[in-house]
Amino acid sequence: MFRKIGIHRASFKDPQPSEHSDTDNDNHVRRPESTHRALSEPSTNLLHKLSEQAVGHRRKASNADSSYPGEEATSIAITGSTDLTTTDFDQLGLHLIYDKEDALGELIFVHGLGGSAIKTWSWKRDTANFWPAWLNDDEELHKFRVFTFGYNSNFKGGGTNLNIMDFAKDLLFHLLTFSQGDSQAIGGRPIIFVAHSMGGLVVKKAYIIGKQDPEFSGIVSQVYGILFLATPHRGSQYAKMLNNILSTTPMGAPPKAYVASLDAQSEALQDINEQFRVNCQNLALVSFYESLKIVEKESATLGYPQETSNQLDADHHTICKFQSREDRNYITVRNTLRLWAARLNAKEIKSQPYTPTLIPLHLNSTNTPIISILGIREAAEDELDVRRSTVAEGTCQWITRRRELKTWIESVKNPQGSNIFWLIGLPATGKTILSTVIIDHLQFVGKSCQYSFISSDHQTRRTSAYCLRSIATQLAISNAEFRSRLLALHGETGITFNSQNQPLKIIWEKIFEGIILKMRFPHPLYWVIDAVDEADQQSVLVNYLNRMQPLTPISVLFASRPVKIPPLPFRNASPITLFLSEADTRDDIQTYVKKAVEVVLPNNEEVQAEVTKKILDKASGSFLWVRLALETLERNWHTEDDIRRVLTELPHGMENLYIAMLANVESQTPRIRSMARRILWWVTCAWRPLSIAELETALQPDFTGFIRLEETVVDICGHFVSVNSSKVSMIHITARDFLLKKDHEQVPYINSREAHTHIAATCLQHLSNDDWRRVFKQFQHPLSSSRGDKLQNRLLLAEHGHPFLGYATCYWAFHISKAHLSSQALLDTLQDFLNGYCLSWIEAIALSQNLRYLTRSAQYLKAYAKRMSRVKNAKPFDSPISLTFLPDQLPPIIKSWANDFVRIVGKFGTNLVQCPSSIYKLIPPFCPRTSMIGETFGTNKESALTVTGLQSDDWNDCFASVNVGEDLMANRLLAGDTYLLVLVSSEGSVFVWFTDTCEKARVIYHQEYVTSMVLDGSQSLVATAGTHTYRIWDIATGEEKHRIQRPGQALTMSIAFGARPSDFLVGLDDCSITCFDLNTRQQQWVFQPKAPRALVQNCPKTMVLSPDRKKVAMAWRGKPPVVWDLAAHLAQYPQLCRTTKPTDALCGPESLHWLPSGDSLLVLCQNTVVVEWRLYDEEQAEYSHIQPREMAISQDGNFLLTCDHVGTMSVWMFPRLSLIYRLTNENEFIRSLTFSPDGQRFYDIRGSTCNVWEPDALVRADEESLEDQSSVGDLSMATEPVLRSDESSQCQVTALASDSLDHFFCVGRDDGTVIIQDASDGKRLRKVYGHSSTSAVIILSWSASGRYMVSGDDSGRVIAKRLEVKEDLKWAVFAVLDIRLPENVQQFVFNHDEKLLLVSTVTTDHVWNIKTKKEICSKHWGFPQSRRWISHPFKPSLLIWIDPKEVHTYTWSTLEHSDPAEVPAKDPSTPTRSLCIPRVLTPGHQSQHKIVQWISLTENKQNIIFETLPSTGHTSIRSSSGLHLEILSTTDLRLQHPHNLASECMADLVGQVKRLIGTYQDTIVFLDYDYWICTWRIESMVLDVKRHFFLPRDWLNSGTLQMATLNRHGTFFCPKYGDVAIVRGGLRL
Repeated sequence: MFRKIGIHRASFKDPQPSEHSDTDNDNHVRRPESTHRALSEPSTNLLHKLSEQAVGHRRKASNADSSYPGEEATSIAITGSTDLTTTDFDQLGLHLIYDKEDALGELIFVHGLGGSAIKTWSWKRDTANFWPAWLNDDEELHKFRVFTFGYNSNFKGGGTNLNIMDFAKDLLFHLLTFSQGDSQAIGGRPIIFVAHSMGGLVVKKAYIIGKQDPEFSGIVSQVYGILFLATPHRGSQYAKMLNNILSTTPMGAPPKAYVASLDAQSEALQDINEQFRVNCQNLALVSFYESLKIVEKESATLGYPQETSNQLDADHHTICKFQSREDRNYITVRNTLRLWAARLNAKEIKSQPYTPTLIPLHLNSTNTPIISILGIREAAEDELDVRRSTVAEGTCQWITRRRELKTWIESVKNPQGSNIFWLIGLPATGKTILSTVIIDHLQFVGKSCQYSFISSDHQTRRTSAYCLRSIATQLAISNAEFRSRLLALHGETGITFNSQNQPLKIIWEKIFEGIILKMRFPHPLYWVIDAVDEADQQSVLVNYLNRMQPLTPISVLFASRPVKIPPLPFRNASPITLFLSEADTRDDIQTYVKKAVEVVLPNNEEVQAEVTKKILDKASGSFLWVRLALETLERNWHTEDDIRRVLTELPHGMENLYIAMLANVESQTPRIRSMARRILWWVTCAWRPLSIAELETALQPDFTGFIRLEETVVDICGHFVSVNSSKVSMIHITARDFLLKKDHEQVPYINSREAHTHIAATCLQHLSNDDWRRVFKQFQHPLSSSRGDKLQNRLLLAEHGHPFLGYATCYWAFHISKAHLSSQALLDTLQDFLNGYCLSWIEAIALSQNLRYLTRSAQYLKAYAKRMSRVKNAKPFDSPISLTFLPDQLPPIIKSWANDFVRIVGKFGTNLVQCPSSIYKLIPPFCPRTSMIGETFGTNKESALTVTGLQSDDWNDCFASVNVGEDLMANRLLAGDTYLLVLVSSEGSVFVWFTDTCEKARVIYHQEYVTSMVLDGSQSLVATAGTHTYRIWDIATGEEKHRIQRPGQALTMSIAFGARPSDFLVGLDDCSITCFDLNTRQQQWVFQPKAPRALVQNCPKTMVLSPDRKKVAMAWRGKPPVVWDLAAHLAQYPQLCRTTKPTDALCGPESLHWLPSGDSLLVLCQNTVVVEWRLYDEEQAEYSHIQPREMAISQDGNFLLTCDHVGTMSVWMFPRLSLIYRLTNENEFIRSLTFSPDGQRFYDIRGSTCNVWEPDALVRADEESLEDQSSVGDLSMATEPVLRSDESSQCQVTALASDSLDHFFCVGRDDGTVIIQDASDGKRLRKVYGHSSTSAVIILSWSASGRYMVSGDDSGRVIAKRLEVKEDLKWAVFAVLDIRLPENVQQFVFNHDEKLLLVSTVTTDHVWNIKTKKEICSKHWGFPQSRRWISHPFKPSLLIWIDPKEVHTYTWSTLEHSDPAEVPAKDPSTPTRSLCIPRVLTPGHQSQHKIVQWISLTENKQNIIFETLPSTGHTSIRSSSGLHLEILSTTDLRLQHPHNLASECMADLVGQVKRLIGTYQDTIVFLDYDYWICTWRIESMVLDVKRHFFLPRDWLNSGTLQMATLNRHGTFFCPKYGDVAIVRGGLRL
């Protein structure tokens, strides 16, 4: 309950009213012409008005009564109906307006320059209109306490000259010290600030101070959001003028510091902005700017990614005060506060009644996860506002009264009624305006309405995928349950839908079918889709919406030009249809014309009637024609004769009107005509509408110095162009079609090739600037940014002051693909850009956090190159070729650049986004030598980093490899968006890896032999079929969700999730199909086919269910396949695959594969012939050229992946199955393969290894075609296949060691050979020796002197050699040891003088004398040990044993304890013995059996570093899971009886370590989870990790990466297939 309280008492003097924004006289009106308005008027009389008003007000104030110092404020009575009765209440300080015991938060109002605590927020300074008090009655906002803060910002008078910092500190002080009765202190609840004008700067400064001062940090941490009202973030041009005027008036006041701070050039303002930008990432920000401007929009908005901005119809004074609760500005501001309140009260949202979407659904920081998932950054409300602005007052309301619309709205009450409404009209008849009116009407009557305006002049917004994503975004913002489900889907699967090339099918299945259609919303949903006929996949989108069967009623309205309207498949009603006629719009047009004419000819009713009649007679129901006709008349209202002449000359129809408009454009002076054509180029051919600021930059340097460009573009372009919300666009799609139209009589006015050529060149020239690197540097994040850090779109920040940067960065390649092929100038510009500036362009894209712009640009470049290579009769170039390459070399060179861009994303994408500047120094050295980036920038003198050793000069297509364990055999694999699943049938285990990093996520144990597995539609569940049970698992957690017993004794042939989430289908070898309900575990139905004995014999060889789960295909040996319709149940006879004779290929089916459409079946026959059986056409297509052994089809049905009997993999393109990619192998057995869901990767299984392939040939662009329609037909035939060799099939490196001088390194291979290679370039120098060719070398060690080399293989054989280097650099090799042990060796250790060698296995240790070649001692421990050995750093006669629990010292000569009293334990569980060194372990460390995996001594010999890991049972497999890094100080080893030697467990550091690499000088070197090579200085008191460089993603093979090592000179060695990459200089970065 609210209490009647008074304003917080204070004894401050009431500031005198000022002439500025908040204290005008009582005669003030909504759009005043009085003093406060003068600041926004033209400068011709500004000085006079300001000086005159300032003097007058000073005189007036001198006679006014003033408050007495020390006078206490009179109480303000605040109740449910606010009553402010006071004589003097506008004091300084913090005032509590109303209290709430269980308040949700605090609303704090801060006034601006010349304002006051109460009157600033009161219409006409009447406290009865103090609108913050109205919030007490609001359903959402009454839960907040409301405060208002006053400070002395009066710019007249000679008071204390304070500044913004003083005011900010005063605000913080009052917040900290607030106390009134039993009211709670401030700082325990969320805080929302509402700030007007300079008050916004005060709040920003207070926030900055609070973030830096611990005394105020508690309060500032509670700030949720700031709502700015006309805050001059970048200053005002009038501030300096105001100070000058006030100081020159009679009895003038001195200039004010806080007024000076408002100047556009103020350093204080710039400092506030810079500090606030860094600290405000977690704030919700909304900026409202005025329509009648003192503070321009550019200054009144911050431009931050999380900021929402909008215009209010007000001037600087009235933007913060409202006439009534029905004031539209008040509703907008209140709804914004409501929206924030609802989010803060999220726990109550589900139980509260649904609030209709009258609240503008802006995208601010709270919705950042939704933005990142769905990729919709523009607020739908902004687009709706633009459409609203075109609706003439008093028009179009008839549509809300039409029977058809009312029937559609009420259709949600009738399940069999029509939920689809088609609004059909000819072009330019007002369909978009009517859609806008309908949306407003639905929202006004409290309906939940989502909408999409499809626009053909915006390449992104014209897609059906964008339409669905926009609707989903609006729903996610307004509905908490849907938002949580969407976030859960993303959290479980990692899937996002923010790519323009995201298939429409995926969006529909995952978001709409998967979530929206299965939800029960509080109220029915209404979706309005305007211009659906302009969508890229119109029929598919309409079909989805027609066929949906939601739990909550959903009604859809389509606005379209005349199209064929499809029927409703699941309802007895037909779609509701309204065809717009001239009669429907005649009254609206008449009203529109009449009002327009009355404004211009107010006193001549006769002429008004004549003009109205003639326009109506010619309009033919077209709003657009009327609008353009009136604009033509507007230039000729001079005399009645002029009007009549123009009316007579106005042509009938849009075509003729456009011709007349174009004639006006051509009648202008040559320069203006050229300017108009240039503008029309941009408007007709740009990817999206440009802003005025973008266009102004794009027109430079030919056209500069515009006064008001927004007016210029409309005037000189013949009204073909309109400007809305500072965006320049074509007035209508028909106008664009007219300007681009080609016919046999004349060429189009706009030559699109010419326009795209100019636009492409302009974009490239804008990007070809050395200054960009300097600009981008200020937006870089430090290299210490760690995994999981959320990074914002920093390109948006860089665009401030560079408005054209974003457009040029994202879309130049689109224009290249459409440009003239014969433009030598464009080719020169492109070459200069690629050779000199493409790296800064890549940095810009990385700053945007969206690397899809890079891959999309690559595809456009490929399209350009392909067009170039196809043109046989192209026009000759205008001038001699001046490029460094010949024209016939252009296509492959441009394509090579495009391939490099795609590869950069695949190999370095994650790291590039983290550190965009890495493109200059870190990435080029890792690019192949023959790549364009490697060739152009790889030898960059700026970078000290060099990479050698790799023999391949080209990019490799293998992204990564993962291994289930050497002793295991992988059988099947599945790939989702987030997870890769590999089945090991014999173990009943499913190994799960993350697809983006190829890190192991978990293992799922079915604990039975598993025959098959399958994913559900959302890819969040996996079902496994065991010998006795079927189990369904949550992949994200590994939790078992359901278990069903296998019915009967029949074997499982096929499993699948059903059409409903609870359905699970099982196909058995008795030909039956059983549907189980997962919730009840009961059978729902059983399909048992009935067919003649000759058709169904014994058990089928194969059985597969169709993608829609409505059919099943089966095949038997010697019989052609058959298909049953499951819906027909028992009575149906199967569909037979037709054959002509028993020897037909189809009589030997090996496997069956459904195409995603479900209309065709691919049959792999025993003779390797593939037959496509088209079920509905009863046709067959035979493909004998493929010859696969295994095959898989991509989810979109575009590609077929096959492998043959020798392991060669091929990708074929439908419909002709033409080859586009081949990866040749010599002799590999591939057991299983599959595509990724997006079809841009594929996976294969070979033995225990799963390989991930990402060929460039599979990366496709966003559009259905990047080329001219004329060339689409032969796209597949003209594409040359990419042929590559599989490097992974060559002899692999299995062990690695380097010498101490950084001259050489040696490798052991899987063929048993040991080879010495040059450490400078990786050149192979000599095969030292070899083990058996059937054994792999698994461990290799090279002594410090380089004289001895020892290796062990996987059969237990140990070979040691002595080496000598001759004068001619040839190697002499002498035998030392050749022994075989019963176990594989896990460690070799040389003693200090290299006379002794320790050979250590899991259970034994042996010491050999290298000189005598004899074993001098050994120890058999009897059970597996977890230790590693290291030679004592100070006592050459001793060895140190380190295991996860203890440290021991042993003698080299006897392997006995160095102290006789110390006796090793007989059992590993025995407590610590005497003289053992117990060590402190972190909680849980003892819960797993751990082993010491790696050990090293630092160069200064001060510390021993070792790593412990859980034992995997496979000595060659290292996992980062459970890793512990520990440090043992060698100074403690000198103690005679060391006790409590506690090595530190580096918990924080270990959280970053994926692989330990080694030590370098006094640092630990490791690979972090983002695959950066990092160092940490051991003596650092504070964890200070430094990142140096990162590894390409294709180096991340889990089997070879663990061999990566670092020598004492800082050279990094990393095996990659049969080579070793050598990285030098990396640790100096």
